[in-house]
Amino acid sequence: MAEREPEPEPVAERLSSPSGSPLTSLTWLDARTRIAEGEDYLVATSGPNGRVHVVPVLAVWLDGAVCFNTGRDARKARYLAHNDSCAVTVPGPDVDLVVEGTAHIMRDAGRLQRVAELFPTKYPWWHPFVQDGEFHAPGDADPRHVFAVKPAVVFAFGKEKGFSATRWRF
Repeated sequence: MAEREPEPEPVAERLSSPSGSPLTSLTWLDARTRIAEGEDYLVATSGPNGRVHVVPVLAVWLDGAVCFNTGRDARKARYLAHNDSCAVTVPGPDVDLVVEGTAHIMRDAGRLQRVAELFPTKYPWWHPFVQDGEFHAPGDADPRHVFAVKPAVVFAFGKEKGFSATRWRF
């Protein structure tokens, strides 16, 4: 098995907050764990005409990236073909996380297989399989692209005691 690259350790920065509001006290490890264990994800993309598209997706964390899938003809796939910059949000009860980065289509069969094996552990009702560099699933007529978004910047926005924020740069 090939050796995996270690995930980069980002630098935390405090963002301005209203006077008297505490800044988010999450460590990067805490934030990464929340991203990995999240169940709800929203992906924001932008099309050639500048129109923004935000949609929920199923996602997992693998090798330092948020991995999600979509139909190859879905609007988000078309928009990412035009502009690969995107944001993935992970809402939480006390902190909302926003991952900004670049989405890349995954084609490596080994990595795709690892992602496919992670989905049913999080979403027991969905069991994709890998064929010809894409996901397929029972009942789906069309193959699905799998995208990996490695963070360039991650924001944490606290909800308690006023708004607080932290930014990690990679």
